[in-house]
Amino acid sequence: MIQFAAIKQAPPAKFTVEDLCAAYLAERESNPSVKYPKAIANSLAHIRRAMGPLTPDLVSRATVRSYVAQRRLTGVVDATISKELRFLRQALKFGVREKWMRPEDEPHIELPGEGEARERFLTRGEFARLYFHASPFHLRVFLALAISTAARGKHILSLTWDRVDFEAGMVRFRPGESRNKRTVPVPMNDRLRSVLERAYECRGKSGYVVEWRGRRVASVKKTYERTCRVAGLENAHRHDLRRTAASWAVQDGNPIEVVAQLLGDSVETTRKHYAVFAPDYLRGVVHSIGGGR
Repeated sequence: MIQFAAIKQAPPAKFTVEDLCAAYLAERESNPSVKYPKAIANSLAHIRRAMGPLTPDLVSRATVRSYVAQRRLTGVVDATISKELRFLRQALKFGVREKWMRPEDEPHIELPGEGEARERFLTRGEFARLYFHASPFHLRVFLALAISTAARGKHILSLTWDRVDFEAGMVRFRPGESRNKRTVPVPMNDRLRSVLERAYECRGKSGYVVEWRGRRVASVKKTYERTCRVAGLENAHRHDLRRTAASWAVQDGNPIEVVAQLLGDSVETTRKHYAVFAPDYLRGVVHSIGGGR
């Protein structure tokens, strides 16, 4: 029996990138400590379509650059392409670790870079148009939660009614799975309370705050994009809502430290991304330069 297991686990004599990715993904999916195996599968799906038939020795710098160029042509940003290629790297390292190939045979995977951080946020007028045209009602609930709490989309969609405390006026999102995905209890403002009270009155049996026809909403991507088109908004992603809420908070003069608490981020990270929106940002420096001899 032991001999059979050893033979079954023996490295294949010949394999492709497809074989390697499939084995690596199976290992990740069987590991309970891996939180989001589906994200790995989604990224590797593009790699497998483009390079699946190739053997690892044919994955050259030219191959990777061609892959990057093709993904860019479809509108994919460098940060996403880099993530996909990192999973290819991990699959190759899995091959070395499992002795499918020697370390010196592992191809070098050149990343295109993360690209510039996205800085798009909605003005108050743009958000007003988006909110006005939001339909069905569950999208309006999602928007109200996003702009009033600065929570991440996945935390909003996983919010259940038992974590909405109308008496205390608090929304308590489920804790994030990692240190950089923290959540904090957020007080309701008047607009959010009004929307949540209406949603509670017409709630279904799912138990989720954002629901459609009594069922949990898994994604608002299509509904959000359609509403953006109706509202005449360009280059407006649903992920911009968290950035929008934080930008408005800083623009209104709230201390960076307080905004960092709302976001569940470190003060350093929040200052790096949002200090530019502070009313007095660099004003003292500019005045000192202009007033000096």
